[in-house]
Amino acid sequence: MVFLLSLSRYEYTNCMANPQNFKNILFDLGGVILDIDIQATLKHFYDLGFPAELMQFPHSMSTDVFFRYQTGKLDTDQFRNAIRKSAGVEMSDQAFDAAWNAMVVRIPHERTVLLQRLSLSYPLYMLSNTSPLHVEVFEPMYLRTAGISMHEVFTKIYYSHEIGWHKPDHEAWEHVVRDAGIRPEETLFLDDDIHNIKASQELGFQAIHIHERTNLMNLGFGL
Repeated sequence: MVFLLSLSRYEYTNCMANPQNFKNILFDLGGVILDIDIQATLKHFYDLGFPAELMQFPHSMSTDVFFRYQTGKLDTDQFRNAIRKSAGVEMSDQAFDAAWNAMVVRIPHERTVLLQRLSLSYPLYMLSNTSPLHVEVFEPMYLRTAGISMHEVFTKIYYSHEIGWHKPDHEAWEHVVRDAGIRPEETLFLDDDIHNIKASQELGFQAIHIHERTNLMNLGFGL
């Protein structure tokens, strides 16, 4: 199995990776399986008249209302109302949801085919920073694309708003390890955020940074 990877010290480089080196694969969702476009949501927010401080997503995630929503501290109604209050902008639930969900773009069919094949050889898990509104969009999107539910392909899926922890907090991975009964050193982790890659490696995971040159389809899985 050949992985063609970049030169970052946090990534493998043109190395041979023996499939016996890992027993499980843990996936991020956005930027790995799901194509996302955060700028599309920011454009909708801008068009709705949002102030500048609410236009810093996702860089303001550690302190603001977005973070609280994605870690389950707010439900969807509370999230909408908090944003309306902060923005000082009146908008319907439908207009708000359309803006928030604009970043959820597509799940290419070939990725779902690869995941189904991988699920025959490895237990697959997912750990995603996400929110209830996005789940309502991407889970049906996956079903339409693949003809099978995500929950039938993955052994278990961990959403940040359900587990209460948000990558790159170590507690997010620690929850997965405890609940799934897996060992980090036996688990390959794939994510498009280098901060998440570094944090997972600190916990002992084998990790690959997914980006424009290293994507799910060119990792060289020998199936």
